[in-house]
Amino acid sequence: MSLYSAFYSGLSGLSTNANALNVIGNNLSNINTVGFKGSSSTFRDIFSTSLGGVSTQGNGNPIQFGLGVQVNSVSQDFSQSSFQSTGNALDMAIQGNGFFTLQTTDGRQVFSRAGNFTRNNAGYLVASDGSNVMGWNRDPVTGNVNTSAALAPIRIDASTTASAFATQNIRTGVNLNASAANGATSALTTPIQVYDSQGNTQTLTITYTKTGTNTWSYAVAGPAGATIGGQNTGTLTFSASGTLQDVNGNGNTVAANPTLNIAWGNGSAASTIKFGIVNPDGSSNLTQYSAASSTSSSFQDGYGAGTLRDLTVDQNGIISGTFTNGQVIALAQVALSTFNNVNGLVQTGNNHWGQSLASGTPTFGLANQGGRGGVLGANLELSNVDVAGEFTKLILSQRGYQANSKIVTTTDQLLQETLNLKQ
Repeated sequence: MSLYSAFYSGLSGLSTNANALNVIGNNLSNINTVGFKGSSSTFRDIFSTSLGGVSTQGNGNPIQFGLGVQVNSVSQDFSQSSFQSTGNALDMAIQGNGFFTLQTTDGRQVFSRAGNFTRNNAGYLVASDGSNVMGWNRDPVTGNVNTSAALAPIRIDASTTASAFATQNIRTGVNLNASAANGATSALTTPIQVYDSQGNTQTLTITYTKTGTNTWSYAVAGPAGATIGGQNTGTLTFSASGTLQDVNGNGNTVAANPTLNIAWGNGSAASTIKFGIVNPDGSSNLTQYSAASSTSSSFQDGYGAGTLRDLTVDQNGIISGTFTNGQVIALAQVALSTFNNVNGLVQTGNNHWGQSLASGTPTFGLANQGGRGGVLGANLELSNVDVAGEFTKLILSQRGYQANSKIVTTTDQLLQETLNLKQ
C-alpha cells in the first residue's frame, strides 16, 4: 500500500476535524442568538481497500485498510431551551415543538423559533428581518378571530376602537330608613351613570319616597330631553323585619324587576334597561332598617367606546388588546407549524428554516394542539447551546486535528527517506 494513502488519510482527518471545528465555532458564536438551535457533527470512515491485491488472509478473513474519514452528518439539536422574560408584550416563545410561521418580504414561507416580534409602521407584526408573522386576524364584521380561514399576515392597528355598549342592567344597594316620616322629607335620591348606544354617558336619577308603614315608592327620571316609559315608577313593600316583600304587586322574584324604556332624544337608539331590585338568588338589593337612608353601591353594565391601550399574548397565541373602556378583545392569533422530520429543515439564515423534501410539508394549526406547544408572551427562547459541552468537543476536535497533522508530517518524513534511498 502506497505511503500516499496514509498521507491522504491524515489529510482527510485534518479536513473532517476542521469541519467539526466550524460547527462548534458556529454554535459558540450564536450562544446569545434568540431561538438558536445548536448542531453536532458525526464522522464515518471512507471505503477501505485491500493490501497489494490480496483481499483475504489464509483463514479467509479480509485484509483491509481504511482510506480516512469524512463527515457523516451535521444534525441540529431542537431540544427546548430556557426562557428570558423581556417585558415586551409582543415577544413570544414557544414551549414545545412548534415553529412560528413567517412570510419573507419576497414572499417565501419560512419558519422560526425566534419570537422577537414588533409592529411596523403599517401595524403588521414582523420579525427582526421584516418578515410578516402569519396567523389569523379579527373579523371586523363578526368581531371574532376565525381560525378556520386561510393564514394571513397579522396586523394590529393602533387606531382600533372598542365599540360602545348600551347599558342593559342597573342595580343599587340601598337602605331606606324605617324611622323616616312619610312624604318628601324621607326622599332618597340616587344618581347612576349609564351609557346609550353611541357611548354617551347619561345620568338616571332614582328617587325613593316613603308612602306609609313599610311601603315606599320609586321613580326613575332621565336627563333633559330624555323620555322614560315602562315601569319607571312603582311601589315597594317591606316586611316587619326590613326585608323586601313585594315590587309593584309582583312579589320579590327576578320577574318582578321593573323594565325601563328610554328614548334619549340625541339620535342614539332607544334603550331597554332592567332595574335589578331582586337578584337571581332571591335576595334583594333594597332593605328597610332603622338607619339613615343611604346608597352603598351601584352597578351598570354599559360602557363607552375605547381606544387601544395595551397588548397581551396568552398561551394559545391569542393577541388581545386592553382598551381604555376596560374591555379586552382578541385581535389576532399566531399560527404554529410542525414537521414530521425537523432535522430535514434547511437553515436559511436570519433565524429561519425552510422546508425540504426531507422535512415534509408543514402542518399549520393552533398552539396547544397537535403537539405544537404553547406560547409564552413577553418571553424569548434563548439559545440551547451548552457552553461546557462545546468546549469539551472543541478540545476533542483540536486533539483530533493535532493527531492527524502528525500523520501528515510523519508520512512526509517517510517519503523523504524514500527519496534519499537513491543517494
